[in-house]
Amino acid sequence: MSKETLAAGRHETRTHSARNSSKDTRIVRVRTEKRGNAVKTLGFVFLIALQVAIILTLYFLYLAALHWYLVLSFVLSILSVFHVFLSKKEGQTKALWIFILVIGYSIGFIIYILSQEKIFYGRKEKRYREIYARAEKYSAEYAETGEHTDESRSDVQYLKSAGNLDAHNCSSVKFLASGSVLFDDVLDRLKLAQKFIFIEFFIVNDGILMKRMKNILYRKVKEGVDVRLIIDGIGSRSLSSQTRKELVENGVKLQIFNRFIPYFTFALNLRDHRKIVVIDGLYAYTGGCNLADEYINEKRMHGYWKDNGVLITGPAVDSVTLTFLRQYEFLSRQQEDYSRYLGLSFPSVSDSAVVPWADGKDYRRDIVKGLYTSIMTGAKKRLYIMTPYLVPDEETMSLLEDKALSGVDVRIVLPGVPDKQYVYYVTIARARQLMKSGVKCYLMSQSFVHSKVVLSENAVSVGSANIDLRSYYNQFENGVYTDDPSFMDEVLKDFESTFNLSTDLALKKDRFPLLNRFIAAFLRFFSPLM
Repeated sequence: MSKETLAAGRHETRTHSARNSSKDTRIVRVRTEKRGNAVKTLGFVFLIALQVAIILTLYFLYLAALHWYLVLSFVLSILSVFHVFLSKKEGQTKALWIFILVIGYSIGFIIYILSQEKIFYGRKEKRYREIYARAEKYSAEYAETGEHTDESRSDVQYLKSAGNLDAHNCSSVKFLASGSVLFDDVLDRLKLAQKFIFIEFFIVNDGILMKRMKNILYRKVKEGVDVRLIIDGIGSRSLSSQTRKELVENGVKLQIFNRFIPYFTFALNLRDHRKIVVIDGLYAYTGGCNLADEYINEKRMHGYWKDNGVLITGPAVDSVTLTFLRQYEFLSRQQEDYSRYLGLSFPSVSDSAVVPWADGKDYRRDIVKGLYTSIMTGAKKRLYIMTPYLVPDEETMSLLEDKALSGVDVRIVLPGVPDKQYVYYVTIARARQLMKSGVKCYLMSQSFVHSKVVLSENAVSVGSANIDLRSYYNQFENGVYTDDPSFMDEVLKDFESTFNLSTDLALKKDRFPLLNRFIAAFLRFFSPLM
């Protein structure tokens, strides 16, 4: 065999071996990849199965926990219902809570617990009572002089017995028929202050009125006058932080009642709705007005703003001073020497009873409701009411209906322009219900009525409290009661002029009566929360 043949054979053998080797390698690689993919697939399936198992386990644990939670919540809701029945809550409020507890029993008891003042406001209420007890020794002696009706005597006795609220002789009251008249008088007297200025309002807002007020207050601080201001944390939420800082930097002692806090509690529903200005212990103001431009009609939010105020002089000023100082002491946590600010007024020539009243968590009884009920009950000829909101309890509704049916001239003046539409639905519905018994209801044309007045032939109350459940039960309120004939005549003239500017609700047709009635009925059920 030739060398060429042998060489060719060896080359062919090597080529064949190389081909076989390459083929074997490819086969091994394919088998290895298939085995790796199978492992990944099994791992993926295992993880999915594990997740499903975890989800199912958690779900069944949830079902088991839910079962026991539902049983527990049902038991707690039933116990809460019994607690509602045994409580001193007003009937409509009880009905609302029972509805919440029954329909939403899984969370209703939680909401109910969060609403309990004794839990979330109990310690504060106890501190109020301690402050109130310490201030009781400054109560005035009332020696009845002049002529008083049996009804006004009954009113005065109620205020003394229910809240130790003093009736004063030798004190005068002056009716201020609008917000602009009120604040013009306030600003003029502030300029003459020499000792102290106490101011307390639910709403304090930036604007023209606040700018005028600030300029006077800052000047008075520089003159050494003690200037203090209490505002409500929610009512005055629109007051800018810049203004608040400016007030403090200029020496105004600012306190904020019940600040808005970022957690849910019904204690936020307790508001300082009072309106108070005290100057040197000589002059005190109250009424319906807050410290904002709409109250002097510098800003028209809901048409003309109808409001009023009262100037008090004489020994009765001390009662307003005490009301302010108790609230200030509660907020500042600094004990006050009340005697420094009392007994500074000059007696007036008056035989009428003047009772500056207040209501809030420092009193054990609901003063506003009791006072209004007493005035309404005593009315034999006339009962005139002015209020922005007519959301009374059933007891007040029945009393108004009975008065009208017995021949008393019962009239109620309401806003022609609402500020809160949902409350207005209930207000108009309640008014129409009262009209069926002979109560006359009026809507002041193109105006928002913010005055809070209850007038009979015997006496009158002017102040901060509306005819609604919030003023009756939840808010700190104040005002003045009197049987002063000249003051009552001025209030009566204001009513008569307002009647002439108003439309009888009986002549006004509802645009969508059925829809309005349905909405009003729905909202009325929730009126304790309004």
